[in-house]
Amino acid sequence: MSTTSLKNAWIYTLALSVVGLSSGCGDPQVAEKPLMLRMAHVYEVNSPTHAYGTKFLSERICSKTSDLDVTVYPASQLGSESELLEQLVAGELDLVITGPSFLAMWHPPIGVLDAAYSSRDLDHMLEIAGSEEMAPEWDALRSKYEVRVLDTWAYGSRHVTSNVPIRHPDDLKGFRLRSPGARIFQASAEALGASPMPIAFSEVYLALQQGIADGQENPVPVIQSMGFQEVQKCLNLTGHIQSSLQILVNERVWKKLDAQQKQALQESIEELGGAVYEGLVADEKKLIEQWRSDGTMAIIEDVDMSAFQKRCREYFSEGFEFSEVYNRITEETAEGNSP
Repeated sequence: MSTTSLKNAWIYTLALSVVGLSSGCGDPQVAEKPLMLRMAHVYEVNSPTHAYGTKFLSERICSKTSDLDVTVYPASQLGSESELLEQLVAGELDLVITGPSFLAMWHPPIGVLDAAYSSRDLDHMLEIAGSEEMAPEWDALRSKYEVRVLDTWAYGSRHVTSNVPIRHPDDLKGFRLRSPGARIFQASAEALGASPMPIAFSEVYLALQQGIADGQENPVPVIQSMGFQEVQKCLNLTGHIQSSLQILVNERVWKKLDAQQKQALQESIEELGGAVYEGLVADEKKLIEQWRSDGTMAIIEDVDMSAFQKRCREYFSEGFEFSEVYNRITEETAEGNSP
């Protein structure tokens, strides 16, 4: 067994001892137990992804069938995002949640969903993710890596936080913006006009507190869950990325499920995706109003969105494997209501 396999086996064993397998379906007196799948993701338990979504996945599935159940391991218990994807492909995990930028490391065109200003709002992003435009890219992911996308969930509108107001790309000149290490996030930070700085998510709070980074960008509920409002003065409503997450299942596992199990899993995930969307939108609105009222952060609303859009759309218009798709999407956006 390789070092990586030994490591994964050890992590999995440890996680089982910490969390414990939960089987919410069926009568415990009945010898035949439901098929148990394992899901893992990196998002904290108080994040909308888990608090409104995966926390209730087992319960939702068990309301539809007694033949299937899922144990969820949140908050990076089984590894980092890239490690979880490796385990999914290897069949060591059955379900994993990740975003377009990480999937783009395998199939670059998917990165278009995380390119700054490719979509005008969360609804538009979800429309693009489920469109005929993206269908060939999801098919390519499945054929190359035997990974099926069951659904796309909203993660939230990403905004820049800082200690000085950010209203125009010129305000980001020399600004050290922490963004996730994936190439598309780094490119989006540069497209905005900032100097991208990849820092591990768990280290961002300290980096902001010590001034190693000048700011970061995330959806408002994530900012709150990580406490970034404690070490940043301004919330600049740039809305530069309408962030999404893909719910992935190992294709070999999917093919082993019978029709009822597939339906229960698919329907449960889609229903919880709606709950996550509603929860995170409500949370963002509530937090912004609260922070504006109590002065936790200055809410910078008069952001020159047109200037940011123009810069980003010029940046991504060529040189990327998704540039052609990006240009078509943003041209359609420009013809409609601008974000």
